[in-house]
Amino acid sequence: MRFYLIFTVIFMFMLAISLVQVRRQVGMAHHASLVLLALGLVMSLLLASTRVMPESWSPDLARPMWWLGYGSFAAVSYLFLFQVCLLFAEITAWLTARALVPFFRSPRALYLAFALTGMVLAYGSVELDNVRVLSRQIPSAKVSRPVRLVAVSDLHLGVMSTPARIDSLVALIRAQRPDLLLLVGDIVNDHPDSLEPLAAKFKDVAPRLGTYGVFGNHERYEGDLASGRVYGWAGARVLRNEALSLPEAGVQLLGVEDPGRAPDTAAYVAEEIRALGPQLDPALFRVLLNHRPLAWREVAQPLGIELMLSGHTHRGQVFPFYMVVARFNEFMGGFYESRGPDIQGLVLGVSAGAGFWGPPLRVLAPPDILVVDIVPAATATNPPAQ
Repeated sequence: MRFYLIFTVIFMFMLAISLVQVRRQVGMAHHASLVLLALGLVMSLLLASTRVMPESWSPDLARPMWWLGYGSFAAVSYLFLFQVCLLFAEITAWLTARALVPFFRSPRALYLAFALTGMVLAYGSVELDNVRVLSRQIPSAKVSRPVRLVAVSDLHLGVMSTPARIDSLVALIRAQRPDLLLLVGDIVNDHPDSLEPLAAKFKDVAPRLGTYGVFGNHERYEGDLASGRVYGWAGARVLRNEALSLPEAGVQLLGVEDPGRAPDTAAYVAEEIRALGPQLDPALFRVLLNHRPLAWREVAQPLGIELMLSGHTHRGQVFPFYMVVARFNEFMGGFYESRGPDIQGLVLGVSAGAGFWGPPLRVLAPPDILVVDIVPAATATNPPAQ
């Protein structure tokens, strides 16, 4: 609930600043501004109310509130951004070219802000539905035949998910012909008890070596039992701080679960990975599923883990929020390769996620899935890491 209180404060601040600019541009009456502020407060409280509403209630009650709340938040966020840009442009004009100042205090400036906001929202809706495939080939003497992994993270299934989007994603995954489907956390977002029809679609992928996954922070928020059922409906076995050997493929899967709201997440994850050390099989190609891209350099590399797969960052999801997320995440998205003299060739893959959290948009942070081909060393044609 604390998050939604913060959400409401930020939302109301952005709306208030935007309305101040609107009043300067079109001379809006004071009482009209107050009415719009009141409507904004109602919108934000609609979203907050979804966390008070028991998740055992029908998702149909929550769905319109989530769409209105997050949709209005996205619109106000970008209107605020462009209004602030116009304000700075006005200040610059006042200092350098005062003939331009009247434009920034006219209805034309407001029309420009609305137009730019509409264009970004439209673009973000289109980008959301264009899931990219990021591919990487890794040579290894530990496999005798190629093994293809498809990693999916941050799908955030919930009341805002649509069957059409999931059908499209499943079709994209099937087209890759994976031997292993790996769910790298935050597959569940909300209302887990209603997700069986959506989650069960992933059984159609039917990878040769099976489907496996780990919990992300949102699974922990929703509860391990409920989230585990969703993974089960998807046909996935959850790896909870454990190792699983697939000797017929030459692969060992390692899974650590997200600590959720632990105070020192990085230290917690590092300790989980370190605890798997005695179970590592050096004869097999080791793949670590770790929702947050943490402890790769500090722990996974020294243990010699050939591949770590993560998500969580969303690449920021909406520009310019990317710049905030990047301050807290060294690895934002794509593939990274170790460069040390004793650890060359170890790879970290970070997915931007196949879905969205919050506003149903992707702006300059397209969704993706990761496809990794582990191939016998003699047949490798490896491209550079992204």
